[in-house]
Amino acid sequence: MKSLLANFCLVFVLCGCVGSKSSFDRSLAASKIIDNVVLIEPELNRFEDAGPFPVTSRLDRELTLDLDSGIVVDHFFAKSVDKLPIIIISHGNFSNKRAHRAQARHLASWGFHVISVESPNRDQWLENGSRLKKLADMLYGFPKMLGSNADRSRIIFVGHSFGGSAAILAAGDGAPVMGAVLLDPAVVHPKVVEAMKKVAIPVALLGSDKRVFLARGRARFLKNISGEMLEVSVPQSTHDDAQGPSVFSQAALGVDPFTSTNKQAVFRSILTVSVIGIASSGTLDFSAKLLSKASENGTLHDFKYRSSF
Repeated sequence: MKSLLANFCLVFVLCGCVGSKSSFDRSLAASKIIDNVVLIEPELNRFEDAGPFPVTSRLDRELTLDLDSGIVVDHFFAKSVDKLPIIIISHGNFSNKRAHRAQARHLASWGFHVISVESPNRDQWLENGSRLKKLADMLYGFPKMLGSNADRSRIIFVGHSFGGSAAILAAGDGAPVMGAVLLDPAVVHPKVVEAMKKVAIPVALLGSDKRVFLARGRARFLKNISGEMLEVSVPQSTHDDAQGPSVFSQAALGVDPFTSTNKQAVFRSILTVSVIGIASSGTLDFSAKLLSKASENGTLHDFKYRSSF
């Protein structure tokens, strides 16, 4: 009875029947939301809002990768006794982890440990791929570094722009990840294309509008990644919309004129749908259903899906 009641409450909230997000029953923090939400298939825009979990953050946390190197991360995580999947976010060129804080906090609210990585943001993207591989290996070996509820069997990469290249390099090198989500990714080096051919995990490519900004080598991801893959674009969106306001534009101008709060909300929703789908089943089934439907109604466009080669 308790399980049935929890699932009923979850349906009630996700379908938008509750007028205020603050009215969400916090006792659901002990239920398997990530695994159950795929059965409900709420509308895509439900994922623009924060999820049901309270979020704790640890900013600028230093982690040791090996005897010779370390890495600085922002760590956001849901308050839950359940085992939570681990999301590792890699920023893009001329950016840093602060550009993804809003996305990281949002993902954590849906029931994840989220690690946003600070990497050298130019001229070291091949090395950044190696750093991501080391980080994933370390978290797989020692998941309790994040907390007793970190699930090492469910690690997912998220990468923006050249950070998408770094994620593919790490995955192609055998990082222990179950999937990847690429935010308007760009190819930084021919070695990335070779790595794509070794990637057999599910990959979702969430792109900006190609008529507004076409990331370098974007078409190569769908062409060369060997595993299950989908691709979709957000109409009228920019490259920056796929991450968050540019920290450099904000520092220089006080605002980022190349972003839209509405488009960023769409990216939050499709990113959340993608990681929930991968984490729950190890496939893109859930993501493909919702994103295809959103493409049919005009919220998204250029939807493509391929099961595998």
